[in-house]
Amino acid sequence: MFVALAFAVLTAAQQPQQPVEFSVDAGHTIVEFSVGFALSHVKGRFSQTHGTILYDSAHFERSSISIVIESNSIDTGWPHRDDHLKSDDFFDVEKFPAITFQSDQIVRRGTGWSMSGPLTMHGVTRRVSIPFALLAQPSRSPASPNLILNAEGSLRLARKDFGVLGGDKHNSWFTALRSATVSDTVDISLEIEGWVEDRVAQRPAPIDAALDRIKKEGVDAQIARMRQYKSTASPADFARTFHGTDLVVRALVGDGRTQEAVALAGAITDLYPDLASASLLNGFVQGTSGNASAAAASYARAKQVFRPPARDPNERFPQIDDTWYYADQFTRAAIDMGRARAAVPLARTMTEMYPGAARSFVTLGLALAQTGDTAGARAAYARALELDPTETRALEWKRRLAN
Repeated sequence: MFVALAFAVLTAAQQPQQPVEFSVDAGHTIVEFSVGFALSHVKGRFSQTHGTILYDSAHFERSSISIVIESNSIDTGWPHRDDHLKSDDFFDVEKFPAITFQSDQIVRRGTGWSMSGPLTMHGVTRRVSIPFALLAQPSRSPASPNLILNAEGSLRLARKDFGVLGGDKHNSWFTALRSATVSDTVDISLEIEGWVEDRVAQRPAPIDAALDRIKKEGVDAQIARMRQYKSTASPADFARTFHGTDLVVRALVGDGRTQEAVALAGAITDLYPDLASASLLNGFVQGTSGNASAAAASYARAKQVFRPPARDPNERFPQIDDTWYYADQFTRAAIDMGRARAAVPLARTMTEMYPGAARSFVTLGLALAQTGDTAGARAAYARALELDPTETRALEWKRRLAN
């Protein structure tokens, strides 16, 4: 028995630490460039980016990033010039809509770091190295409880290396002028911010207060309060209370208070009978308690009552669907809790409810990978990339799988 226990401890210690996944925050990430023009410079930026950072705090050199820059988002402050840069005289954004970089090596360089990997632009792939510095260790955002990572770097590229040479197809006067005025060298500066709503961020102070109250008064008292509030509140006001209760159930599961979680999750399905998120939560909790049949029934109920959100085709900045977001967030938190096996059917249900959402398949892949189902994880990541070849979460996690 002692030998078996010692072997288990040693094996666990030898397991590589799972990196923390940060999403690149497009609103706080800056990709700027400067190119010589006559006696001055043309400066601009790409305003649309998305990416994924896998951060390994114990061995930073094992961290990595995949980032996608939308070439159509180029902005130099002059619409006429921007239109020319987007044309096939330069970036040809219709044919090559994305600029991508994926690091495959990070090494120490003096007081900073350098990441290397393939950069693809204008249909040409070349290996580049980007010196960069972490501005600080990941820390809590002052504006939210999320964990934030910040880095900045720079590199110099030659336009001719990527075939972005310019032409006069769309500007008849450009070619003769270009040879005398536009530099081939482009200086690029990067400010990258990543964020993650981790387990700590999902457990604000009011959640701990609710847990203490349940511990003192019992879970039935908490359910009675919820029923009383539903009897007096408007449907809209009561609906807004779901997410807080959802977080309480997650915390109960995380603390190992499974019986209380089962009771509260079951009550939630009665209180919110037409809310798919309530049945998804209950399905997971039933799964953690070992009640597979009740979990399956709850997932079936979630699919039955689920109604895909109606999208306004005129909405310029469509938001992520709350049902998907909170369920995906919960699934990833469950994996982080060490509940991957219970998370698999939840993640699979999400792919059935959102068959066109690439990220749902990534999360399923994460859950499967943690249970040792490498083949299943690889298939899930492949499906995600079929749906969206620029899904950086899939690109990052796929290459972490064992061969």
